[in-house]
Amino acid sequence: MNIICPQCGFSRELPADRLPARAVIATCPKCACRFRFSAEAGVLETLDAPTARAAAPGEDDPLPPGAIVPGRSPEHTAAKTADTTEDGGGRRTESAPGQAEPEEEDIRRTASKAYAREAARLEPETERDAGHAVEANPWETAPGRDGWLAAFYQTVMRVMFAASRFFGALNPEAPQLRALSFYLVVCVFQTVVERFWGGMLLAIMAPSAATDPQLEKMLALLAPQTNLAMTLLLRTALLVLQLYVFSGLVHLAYRFVAPDRTSFPLVFQVMAYSSAPALLCVIPGLGSLAGMIWGLACMAVGCRAALRLNWPQTLLGFVPVCLVMAPMLLQLLSAVQS
Repeated sequence: MNIICPQCGFSRELPADRLPARAVIATCPKCACRFRFSAEAGVLETLDAPTARAAAPGEDDPLPPGAIVPGRSPEHTAAKTADTTEDGGGRRTESAPGQAEPEEEDIRRTASKAYAREAARLEPETERDAGHAVEANPWETAPGRDGWLAAFYQTVMRVMFAASRFFGALNPEAPQLRALSFYLVVCVFQTVVERFWGGMLLAIMAPSAATDPQLEKMLALLAPQTNLAMTLLLRTALLVLQLYVFSGLVHLAYRFVAPDRTSFPLVFQVMAYSSAPALLCVIPGLGSLAGMIWGLACMAVGCRAALRLNWPQTLLGFVPVCLVMAPMLLQLLSAVQS
């Protein structure tokens, strides 16, 4: 009588004198399927597989030796015979006991590749540049797995504390809308926070201004002339215009300093993401000033890393911006002194 595995179909002939008198559990060495077997009824039920097939007398497809059958131990079966496998031409070849079959090797190889892909997916997003690992831009792939807020926070941290690696990994083909949206979020946040701290300052100094005409006049000049919505609209539009103007000036300067390395998309992204330190405005007093200085430092480091420049070339690129900013700074200083 042949015992047939209901899972994979392999079978083994068992002499009649070794058939069990009662139902027993057999295990197929090929697929490890466990099934209940009876000499009178054949395969009664499977314990590990969803389908089953009863044994049919006369089938002579031999189960590879090592099968666990009633009345014979696995060690005895493995010692008596050797495993057999079919090659591409249908011929059977013997293999030593314990040797992995081609199907098992394919399964192991596929599982190994799948595990490697999953491990790579769970690692932090990185890119390779000049043989060194550089961190990617979370905002460019937002919302990603963690959402917009986490991507924004991670981008701010990388700009402020890992500027060289962050800007060195910028993609010149990335859409400018991503960088612009980051810049707009920072601008809106900065405007709201500075409006809040300005209102707090006016509220604190208002009692003293009642008896001091000079202070009252100064507070009148500092008081906002428009509501918050109009202030957001006007200031955001002005800052976006400033972003494009400064990016164009720096790009134009680099066209003369390093014409073979300049790229307006990269310069624009550096200028936009360098606004991240402006979030320090949440600190009253010196927060805005510290954020402006930190942002200028990020611009210099970013242009150097993104365009692969040296420091003299990097600083020469900011000469037009300094020439444009100088008159405004002088006017601001004169207004403060007066």
